[in-house]
Amino acid sequence: MPVFCFSMMTVLAALFAVAAASAAEPSGPSAPVRLEIYNGTASSDLRCQLVLAHFVTQDIGRIPAGESAVIALRRDRDEGVLIYRSGARRMAVENILCGIAGNWRATRNDLNLAALRAGRRAQLKIFCQAPEALSCKARGAED
Repeated sequence: MPVFCFSMMTVLAALFAVAAASAAEPSGPSAPVRLEIYNGTASSDLRCQLVLAHFVTQDIGRIPAGESAVIALRRDRDEGVLIYRSGARRMAVENILCGIAGNWRATRNDLNLAALRAGRRAQLKIFCQAPEALSCKARGAED
């Protein structure tokens, strides 16, 4: 009787390969959406990072206090998936994390993108403030 011996890394590599092959790039009809992240802290830079499909991350440039960064995305009309164009590839956005640049790991917030995903808004402005701990919340009327 043959004995099969696989290392844990071999098994994990095979599982990731299957998952990557089955998760195709979004290709359905889509509409443009706009996300603006405003740094409302008194003096701290924000560091934000897009977490994309397939464990890919994309840093957004630092956002100085009192300034904003705008991210152009697309929303898949069939599934509500937010799409970020990375070069020629369209990548699904899993989440966006923002935190104070000097202490990012301890202060990061997962931005709430539900209004964009659900199609209730075509534009969303998120204000990040840090009176004590960093808090990032959407404001404004629905589009």
